[in-house]
Amino acid sequence: MRRLFLHFYLFMLLVLVGIGWSVDRLWQQSQTTELPGWVSLLGQSLAYQLSQPETLPQQVAGQLNLPLQSLSPDAIGWSESEQAALDRGQLVPLFSDNMVYFYQLQLQPDQLLQFGPVQIEANNHSGYLFTLLFFALLAVAVALWLWPLARDIQQLQAQLRRFGQGMQVPEQQLPAHSLLAPIAQSVQQMAEQIQRLVSLQREMTHAVSHELRTPLARLNFALEMQPIAEADKQAMLQDVRELDQLVDEMLDYARLEAQVVTLQLHQVDVGELLDNLVEKLAPLPGAPILLQRPPHIQLLCDGHYLERALQNLLVNAKRYGRQQVLLSVQQDHDRVQFVVEDDGIGIPKAQRDSILQPFVRLDQSRSKGHGGFGLGLAIVSRIVSWHQGQLSIGDSVLGGAEFKLQLPKKPRSLNLMQTAN
Repeated sequence: MRRLFLHFYLFMLLVLVGIGWSVDRLWQQSQTTELPGWVSLLGQSLAYQLSQPETLPQQVAGQLNLPLQSLSPDAIGWSESEQAALDRGQLVPLFSDNMVYFYQLQLQPDQLLQFGPVQIEANNHSGYLFTLLFFALLAVAVALWLWPLARDIQQLQAQLRRFGQGMQVPEQQLPAHSLLAPIAQSVQQMAEQIQRLVSLQREMTHAVSHELRTPLARLNFALEMQPIAEADKQAMLQDVRELDQLVDEMLDYARLEAQVVTLQLHQVDVGELLDNLVEKLAPLPGAPILLQRPPHIQLLCDGHYLERALQNLLVNAKRYGRQQVLLSVQQDHDRVQFVVEDDGIGIPKAQRDSILQPFVRLDQSRSKGHGGFGLGLAIVSRIVSWHQGQLSIGDSVLGGAEFKLQLPKKPRSLNLMQTAN
């Protein structure tokens, strides 16, 4: 940042000095020393009338409507040529701030007559043009400085976007002389560190999940063989099954996180998919599912992952709903919206963002009545993100929670890749 600041500061300093000096030189060269013709005519007329005998200066000034003032002969410092002209009785003009004065030296009495001032109209158009030229040159210079910087920023932004989509470590393609080269190097180091940490987390998840399977199997077998009360045995076996289910969900989520996901996009008959899904979930315990859908809906999506996301939402709604779960579908010209509602306890606003994270549950006690391990909604959020959609949580008219899943009918890309390695 210090390098960028110094470069910009020195550039602006040199540009302002260079352009200001150049425009000033052009201004000076454009200024002409020629006076308007009427100034010369006025001087000639004044000199002619003053040369007439028995003509008083006051009369001449009155006829030409010029102010007249008497000064001391040494009131103004003259050059040698001007002083010589005054001594010969000639009329000498003097210019100051777009004004012209005419002076004549009178010997009897010894005094310096000043006629004027007479206003000379200045040409302001040229001043405006040179001001415009200055700012135009300044704008061009700044644009030439900003263009390579903007280009490098755009390239760096594209690298970060690719990293966010596929965990692809950006290659430092910016030239070494680029002002953003140190930033690009830091971004590359950060991306490599993030990739190492994510890989380590996935490896640990796989290792822990797989290593847990063997002792769980031994524990399950030992409980079956132990001569203990049937109620206690079933309670212990239920705990073992919950642990085994947790391992399955951890492995499932780890696979979704680890592999490169290429969505197989094709036109899906949403009505048929929802009918089959509701029929498949009907035998599960919990509130029944009521489906409301238009007769014909086609959506360009990956049917497998869409079904998985809706299934997670419906299973979650059946788990917390009391008497009813409502699945409705709406569509407009560019989006399809799936809404899953229940009449359960709802979700507080303060927790609606956090429950989309892995292993976060509203029921921190993990009661057996509700079960779950906090991975279902995280998987839904991931699938919605792959489809370039939106997932929002609100309050249902049924009294419980409402999940809105909005998917575009035409995703921006037909090959959507997510996290790799």
